[in-house]
Amino acid sequence: MAFDTHNHTHFSFDAEMGIQEALQEAARHHLNLVLTEHYDLNERQDDGAPVDFEISNYFETYSAYRGEHLLLGIELGLDNRQDYVARNREIVAAHPFDMVIGSVHNLQDYDMYTDRGKNFLSKQDFFTQYLIYAEHTIHRNPYIDTFGHIDYPCRYLSYSDNVLRYEDFPLLIDNFLSTLIENDICLEINLRLIDQGGFREGLESIVRRYRELGGQYVTIGGDNHGPETIGVKYPLGAAMAKEYKLTPVYFKNRKRIVDEPMN
Repeated sequence: MAFDTHNHTHFSFDAEMGIQEALQEAARHHLNLVLTEHYDLNERQDDGAPVDFEISNYFETYSAYRGEHLLLGIELGLDNRQDYVARNREIVAAHPFDMVIGSVHNLQDYDMYTDRGKNFLSKQDFFTQYLIYAEHTIHRNPYIDTFGHIDYPCRYLSYSDNVLRYEDFPLLIDNFLSTLIENDICLEINLRLIDQGGFREGLESIVRRYRELGGQYVTIGGDNHGPETIGVKYPLGAAMAKEYKLTPVYFKNRKRIVDEPMN
């Protein structure tokens, strides 16, 4: 069975999903799961609490489930400041994760979720800063396995048109994608917006360019925080990968494995 490689259970601050319901729903959709709990050293929750989890407890709690149908990963909030880079490297080195997603949830002191009302930049200026920052961050964090949700800001910005399209930022997106390819890092086809009109077209334009530049491998992630979304949009991600002759993969013991086609 195929793997959905981006999932959050109650170990993530913004999810309450239990492992049994996650596995049951995944099996119903003929899917396996990689859990990727949030760990963002450079973020805080609304109440000031850190965005992290007790990693040793995570492995202890889920070790009995780990195997053919469930793998244990992490979603790291990336930053290009050296102290965060060093700490993230230590976290990865110290624990037996199967897979590491690297994501950009904020631009140093600007959180794209909690601070979205503070954004006074034009859309052109915002995405210019975001894409440059994301590229630099990958240069400083080349140890990750896949880059999560390139279109993450599109969820929360307040422009009349939030879609990130390749044709609007061709040089910056080329630089970012080329950096992924040079560092043998996958691009994630994130499913959160894939069924929403222009957002699908925007993501597809980036996925298509990734292939044109020589990208070969993608991970397909539902970014699921509850069982009700598991498997629902996965066929759309698999179809997009197939359309552009990209190979879906997952990671086990930090080794890339070609995924099975979805039944």
